[in-house]
Amino acid sequence: MVRRKLRPEEVSLITWMIKNTDEGEFISSTLEDLMVEEMEDGGMGSLRVVVDGEDKRVYARELAKVDLFDVDQMPVFISINLDAAGQFFELDVFKGDFSPLKKFPAVPQ
Repeated sequence: MVRRKLRPEEVSLITWMIKNTDEGEFISSTLEDLMVEEMEDGGMGSLRVVVDGEDKRVYARELAKVDLFDVDQMPVFISINLDAAGQFFELDVFKGDFSPLKKFPAVPQ
């Protein structure tokens, strides 16, 4: 898996999605420094936060979710998930027809 920093459009959407949550301010302050890797989801855009050493983190709960649309008007369901320690765990992206995401959704205006 290729590790990379979050792209600006990913940071913007995540920040927007979690802005009204208790964890939002802390998580937003860490986004620029996080390393992520793309999950094997057929190109829909899901990302998992990478940690150093052995990764024993497990999914605990959904922090925020939003339903948007890809540029082809197919529904895209996006969730921000936390691990058992309450840390940002993954950005889960699911496109309604299972096809690859054509364009990462922008923050709704």
